Amino acid sequence: MENEIKNFSIENIEPVSKTRLKHESQEIHKLGKRLVALSNRQLVQISLDEPVREAIALAHKIQNKRSALKRHYQFIGKLLRARDTGSIFAALEQLEQSSHGQIQRHHSAEYWRDQIVDRGIDAIEDFLREQVNANRQNLRQLWRSYSSVNTEARKTRFARLIYREILQGLDQTL
Repeated sequence: MENEIKNFSIENIEPVSKTRLKHESQEIHKLGKRLVALSNRQLVQISLDEPVREAIALAHKIQNKRSALKRHYQFIGKLLRARDTGSIFAALEQLEQSSHGQIQRHHSAEYWRDQIVDRGIDAIEDFLREQVNANRQNLRQLWRSYSSVNTEARKTRFARLIYREILQGLDQTL
């Protein structure tokens, strides 16, 4: 132990610049804002201690969205600076990536729905080449029903049903 103390010197300590400290503080402040922007269902998936959860819940209740919320973001940043934020950053990134995957899935389903509505059986066959587990019979029946109805309300209903069937086909391949 004494040898460790003797080997310790000021030369071994690397100074941290004020710029770096300010940058880290700003990143934690942004993290606090990102956490406040999440829904309660999403917040449950991130491991946070009780004071931070309470501060985020209070931020959701603040009526004055200008100065009061700005001060509260500062407070949340202060709470987060006293904690290890590495796990919070990692959980938030994972949550955002899964959210992006769901958005991509919905965009793909919308694209295929539009293709099927416009092109019919040819588009269904193209979709089935990519998604071999999709239900061919249901898609063809829904498209026939879509093309045979006269009113816009019924066309919209069948387009939604086609969309749901496509989502099920996409989910089966995941």
